[in-house]
Amino acid sequence: MNIGKFFWYLQRYSALYFLFFLGYLEYLYWSDQLAFDLVTSNLALKVSLSLFIILACMHGFVGLWTVGTDYFTKRTLGFISPRLGSYGDLIRKIYEGFFVLLGMVIVNLYLLTIWS
Repeated sequence: MNIGKFFWYLQRYSALYFLFFLGYLEYLYWSDQLAFDLVTSNLALKVSLSLFIILACMHGFVGLWTVGTDYFTKRTLGFISPRLGSYGDLIRKIYEGFFVLLGMVIVNLYLLTIWS
């Protein structure tokens, strides 16, 4: 399986997970069962929420990766300036690296909050 196909499936299936998980949270909210104690004590909810956070960051990365591969290339940046175009690959790698690091920080902060 190539990377593009994997990313396509990742985005589609993570979006379905978001739909079902948020629907479950809505059910808990409207039935007055959603409370901070439930989130901190229920292992299944902690695992589900952790998976939600990880998938959300991966989902966002796929979208940002698509923007980077579409717009931060030699060809597209070369339309602005030939000199800028020569740095297209470097700019794209810095862009992707920044969002990978940001995603890792966000996931770690959320997981520390959920599991501590």
